[in-house]
Amino acid sequence: MSRRAARTACVAALAAFATLASALSAQPASVSSAQVTGVEMTAPVRRALRQLEEQWLQWVVQTNRQGSERVVEDLLATARQIGMTRLPDLSVGALARAVQAARQGDFERARWSLDAAEKLDPGRAETAFAEATVDRLQGSYAGAAAAQIRGYARLFGLPLESYLWLQNLLVWGLSLLLLTGGLFIAVQMAVKGSLLWNDMVSLFARRLPRPVAVALTVVLLLWPLALPSGILWLPLFWSLLLWGYSSASERAVLVVLWLLVGVAPVLISGQSRRVAVTLSPPVQAMESLRQHRLYGGLFTDLGLLRSVLPDRPAVRHLLADVHRSLGQWDLAQNLYRQVLQEEPENTHAEMNLGAFAFLKGDFGSAIQHFQKVATTDPANASAQFNLSQAYSESYLFNESRRALAQAREIDDSRVDVWVRNLGQQRVVTNSQGLARIPEIRRDLLASFRTSGEATARLEQFRRWLSLSVPVILLLLAVALHLARRSFRDSEAEPYRYQPRSRWWRALLPGAPSAEVGEGGKAFLALLLPTALLMLPMFGRIGYRIPWGYDPGNFAAWIVAILGLSLYMGLRLRRELSDEV
Repeated sequence: MSRRAARTACVAALAAFATLASALSAQPASVSSAQVTGVEMTAPVRRALRQLEEQWLQWVVQTNRQGSERVVEDLLATARQIGMTRLPDLSVGALARAVQAARQGDFERARWSLDAAEKLDPGRAETAFAEATVDRLQGSYAGAAAAQIRGYARLFGLPLESYLWLQNLLVWGLSLLLLTGGLFIAVQMAVKGSLLWNDMVSLFARRLPRPVAVALTVVLLLWPLALPSGILWLPLFWSLLLWGYSSASERAVLVVLWLLVGVAPVLISGQSRRVAVTLSPPVQAMESLRQHRLYGGLFTDLGLLRSVLPDRPAVRHLLADVHRSLGQWDLAQNLYRQVLQEEPENTHAEMNLGAFAFLKGDFGSAIQHFQKVATTDPANASAQFNLSQAYSESYLFNESRRALAQAREIDDSRVDVWVRNLGQQRVVTNSQGLARIPEIRRDLLASFRTSGEATARLEQFRRWLSLSVPVILLLLAVALHLARRSFRDSEAEPYRYQPRSRWWRALLPGAPSAEVGEGGKAFLALLLPTALLMLPMFGRIGYRIPWGYDPGNFAAWIVAILGLSLYMGLRLRRELSDEV
């Protein structure tokens, strides 16, 4: 990260909240408009967001660890007021400040900035990657390597990042197999191309002058290059021509490659739809809610969710839980009531409505809501516990004791936890709206698939056409082979090649196996060096992981260079020693 990028990221962390705060300040009413913020906000929530902005400004000007730790604690305390525990934008800003300080030689400030980033958004891979950069700038290369490894280990504990990493692995793996297949065909052409060339020239020379036959052969072998993306069509065309000169194992490899060519577009198409939904702002907002992460565009993205799926009760239930976690009970109760109108048996919404009535002091209504839940779900311990609390506030102490005893019979351990937390929470609420996020994601994916009937029919046709490619290629290959046999006077032995030089065998992986018709061994010999060459491109040919601090591909280049050097060194040693 350059100095300019570091300053930009630090300022962007402030801008994320400043933009929202400025929009909120333009709303003088007690509740902000959903058109501005995506989700309606009451005055206390708006004040909390503006307070976060002011506290971040205080952190930016801190000059010592003690002051930084104090402001970070204040930031997290303010976030907890609106149900949030993580501040990713501010964590990224702290990482940018850490790297900037390290480049200026202020490693003490860099260290406490890293600590602040970790507290603001714990367990993130980006923090470890930024720490590796600071260690490297400080000259601690062992520490940088350890931090880099720790960052990648953290990756698999992060839902979005690990998901995208696995999707990139699929794209990279398909690309690797296809590229290796292209190289396999190139090696086959290098080994067997002389036979193919002679046969084609001989065929055309029967009716044409030899110079014309040679020119026509060159054109016929290379004509796919004139097509759009011709470099991709050329190996497929060559594979058809080489079929008649290949052994059984080599033909098996060709068939597998043709199947891969047909299946890959279908796999990538389905994957791209799923990833598009996963990376969409509404899904990112929902996942952030699940992790209690507050970023600058959270509420705007939630507003997009409501506009995409306006009639889904699951979306209303989720937004009701959001308002409840923000302390906006009046807004939450309206949404809970709408959910109950469409889902009368939704005990979770009923329970939270009872909790709202209890907090207002309307204990009679609270009892009614809790009784409905207890009747619908007799095994619900929280309903009985809440009834005991509502009965107690209504001076119905006998009923309170019976309800509490019944709650203990259902789940005594959870009741003990609720009793110990009575000073903080008088009645139990639930966040089942957040638990419906997988349901909402399925609805989003379904809406994406059915966005247009004509588009769906076109997509189905493309899928059918793609899957038919292997069959078409196999039929063409067999037809060309039969045609070739018809004009040849005798069938030449396909594997009697003149031995090549030892340098040829050592420097061209797969060539020795191709000379004796071992298709599987030739493909595997090409797979490892190709994988090492493609390693630095991992993550560049798939989907961009939204890193707060990009680790780069420096480590991948080191592994690729060392691996290729070792591989080629071992090949040279083995091939040259065999000659001796």
